[in-house]
Amino acid sequence: MKMISRTETMNKLLLNSLAGAALVASSVASASMVITWDYTVSNEWTGANFSTGDGTQVQNASEVSWGATDGSFSGAPNDRSALVITDSPLSDTVDTNGADAQSSTLTHYNNSISASYATLLDATLQSSLTLTPNNPVGPQLPSFTTDFVIAFEETANTAPCNFSVDTVCDDIFTIELGDLVQSFEYDGFIYTVSIFSAGLGPMDAATCAIVGKAPGCIGFTTPEGQATPANFFFNITAKEIPEPASIAVLGMGLLMLGARRFRK
Repeated sequence: MKMISRTETMNKLLLNSLAGAALVASSVASASMVITWDYTVSNEWTGANFSTGDGTQVQNASEVSWGATDGSFSGAPNDRSALVITDSPLSDTVDTNGADAQSSTLTHYNNSISASYATLLDATLQSSLTLTPNNPVGPQLPSFTTDFVIAFEETANTAPCNFSVDTVCDDIFTIELGDLVQSFEYDGFIYTVSIFSAGLGPMDAATCAIVGKAPGCIGFTTPEGQATPANFFFNITAKEIPEPASIAVLGMGLLMLGARRFRK
C-alpha cells in the first residue's frame, strides 16, 4: 500500500483551494448586465365612480366618459367629457441606464356639459409592465403592476374660479400615485424601474383645496374646450450586486494555513 506524504497532502489541499477560488471567480465573471430589454406596457381603467345625475356614464378598459346620452367627446356636438387611454398595450425596447421609454398616453377631453349630468368623481388606472432580457437573451420576468387613483373635479364654468386658471374654469385632476419605483434582482444585478409622467407635478394650495387635498398635491389642470394629454414614461437603472470573491480568497488562505500546520 502506497503511503501519501505530508507534502503531497499539502499540495492537494492547495490545489483544491485554488480550484475553489477559480470556480467562484468564474461564477462572478459569468454575471453580465442586461443591456437591452423587450417590454410590453399595458394600462387600463379598472374602476370609476360618478356623482348622481342624468346622462350616460361609461367605464371600460380604455375609456371613462360622462355627459349627454349618444353624444360625443371628440367631435361635434362635444357634449361629453372623457378620460381616454391610447397606445395600450405598447411593445418596444428599452436600454438599461438609457433613455426614457414611452408608455401609454392619458387624454382628458374637457367639454362643457350640462350641470344636470353626472360627472366623474374618481377612477383607478392600473399599469402593468412586462420585461424580457433581449441582450443578452433571457427568460421573461414577472409583470410589475401598480395602481393610480385619480380624483377629478368638474368645475363650474363661471367666475370666480378661486384658483389659478387658464380658462373659466379649468377642470382639476389629482393623482394618488402607486408604487412608482420597483426593484428586482436578476443575474447578479439589482434593476430599478421608475415610472413617471410628463405634465404631472405639485399644485398650489388653492388648487388642491378645491378637490379637498393638502397643499402640494400631485396633479394637473385642463382647460375647457380642449383635449389635454398626459404622457407616461419609465426607465431602468442597474447596480451590480457585490460578489463574495473576497470570501473565496479568505477560504484559500485558511486552507493554505491549515496545510502548513499539517506539514509541521
